[in-house]
Amino acid sequence: MPREDTLEYFPYEPRRFQRETIDSIRTAVEEGRRFCLHAPTGFGKTPVILAALLPIIEEMDGAIIWAVRTGNETDRPIEELKLIRETKPVFGLSFRGKRDMCPLAREMGITSYEGVGTLCRMRRDKCPYYRNLKRMKDLPIPPKPFTFSEIFEAARKMKVCPYFLQIALLEYSHVISLSYNYILSPLGWVVRRKVPFRESILVVDEAHNINKAAMEMNSKSITSVTVDRSLKEAEKYDPDDEYGLREKISQLSSFMLRIATSEDGTFDLDELLSTTGFIPEDIRSIYKLANDIYRDQIARGKEPRSYLNSLGDFLVAALEKKEEEGVAYLYSREERSVKLEVWDMRTRDLLASIWEDFYSVVFMSGTLEPIDAFAETAGVENCAKMSVPSMADPERIRSIIVEGVSTKGEMLSQEMVRRYLRVIDAFLSLPRNLAIFTASYRIQDEVLPGIEELAEKHDRYLFIERKDMPGDEASRMLNEFKSLPKRSKTGLLVATSSGRFAEGADFPGEELEGVMLLGIPFDRLTTKTRLFIEYNQRIYGRRRGRYLAYTVPALRRASQALGRVIRSEEDEGIFLLADERYAKRTYFKLLPDFVKQTVNLMRWDDLKPQY
Repeated sequence: MPREDTLEYFPYEPRRFQRETIDSIRTAVEEGRRFCLHAPTGFGKTPVILAALLPIIEEMDGAIIWAVRTGNETDRPIEELKLIRETKPVFGLSFRGKRDMCPLAREMGITSYEGVGTLCRMRRDKCPYYRNLKRMKDLPIPPKPFTFSEIFEAARKMKVCPYFLQIALLEYSHVISLSYNYILSPLGWVVRRKVPFRESILVVDEAHNINKAAMEMNSKSITSVTVDRSLKEAEKYDPDDEYGLREKISQLSSFMLRIATSEDGTFDLDELLSTTGFIPEDIRSIYKLANDIYRDQIARGKEPRSYLNSLGDFLVAALEKKEEEGVAYLYSREERSVKLEVWDMRTRDLLASIWEDFYSVVFMSGTLEPIDAFAETAGVENCAKMSVPSMADPERIRSIIVEGVSTKGEMLSQEMVRRYLRVIDAFLSLPRNLAIFTASYRIQDEVLPGIEELAEKHDRYLFIERKDMPGDEASRMLNEFKSLPKRSKTGLLVATSSGRFAEGADFPGEELEGVMLLGIPFDRLTTKTRLFIEYNQRIYGRRRGRYLAYTVPALRRASQALGRVIRSEEDEGIFLLADERYAKRTYFKLLPDFVKQTVNLMRWDDLKPQY
């Protein structure tokens, strides 16, 4: 039986499965268990979870800490909280870092994370905004939940520091929305000192990304460019070489060039240390010199930035993780430089210890299936789970797995390129806004000349994602593509299945009605990928390890790309899975339910215009 107060904090008329999901989450959390929710985009995961957790957190001293991938996504749960606030007295805020919240840095034109953080650390006591906040006797508590921009604007009017104002407001918040960084890194102390984590409930949004985020957070890298510029900084700021760093940095540069005999591989940390002669005392000298650089740059009104500081961070990580099982020391050749990386693959143990810090944890995503695989790799124990079926109407969906084409192998043969272009030709005959998500940029480059000709043939506007595309350019391109149906025009978006458009972008209604997956987006089998697979095989066994490390992530990426089309029950969609391997049982069972329920097999040369 549903609880009488199930919808107390739910601001909408409940749709299918929402009431049951609220009750299931609330019951699990009250029992002290973790909860994994797989539900499609458009289901309303955010208001459902808030409705389940707000009655519980009212009785506790902590807060709902809502973790999202990036700072740009922190406003979403706060906007939902505002609707609840119309009937219930709840407060929350969107918590952002210093880079977004420092008015002094904006005035000085300082934009990097390193620059803003250094400015705050070195000039805080002299900052007028910080000093004004410290002088305030009574902190004004906002009457409603505040997004990041609203906090910034309120602070601007009071002439106080927005960053430290939001810190002061933390202890009054029922909901705190912030980026993964504050959960996965030492940055969390900023929130923890105001909000007791053991009395808080953590929500991990888009939880399928958490393992990758944890690996990136706990890994460090440098390039030969960084090392060369570190040497120049040492020459400029330590002209007499009092710290004795120059020869060691020069030896590091030579070491990087010498070991990079192939595209990628591993290096021996002991060899690096014996070749360069770096010792812990050198790292302290590097940081001391970096601080001298920062002080000089700030005094001259420049953005504080030091390559020596990056070198120090790399060396600290390399020494701290030495001889740890699950840590790899990698090199790779880039266009004009060599990259060294300390890569920490130990996400399961790291994440398991983080979840222990909270009263309960709720994980949610539209691609959390298979939940058991997610829980196993993310260190989630004692977990209740729920999978909500897709909202898609099977009568409005058509899915085809194309036989006779595959991106398997290092390169596409000319015959395979010809077949793919034949399939694309038929796909582009559909009078709708369409997207082709390729398995990789390499595959994309191989078929792109033919796609350009076909887009012109079908009188379509063509939009192509580039690997180095700036964010603002990508946003403009996306908005133009989405606007075409309103002007009775059609476009073709070509992007990778692992890029920014295949996950996170929203295409309601006519903005996108057809997706072609050109290949399966497996990770390229580099040294890094092979080591990751081998590490997981040691933990989970040969077959299970490869499945968890290689197969599941690829099919999650494919499912994310397919999910761009279906945002509501009314949406129509055509899905072309252009790789015959999708029909294999191992891969097929990992596809979204709306594809599995509607799929047919068709040979590449049987596809006709408009099918």
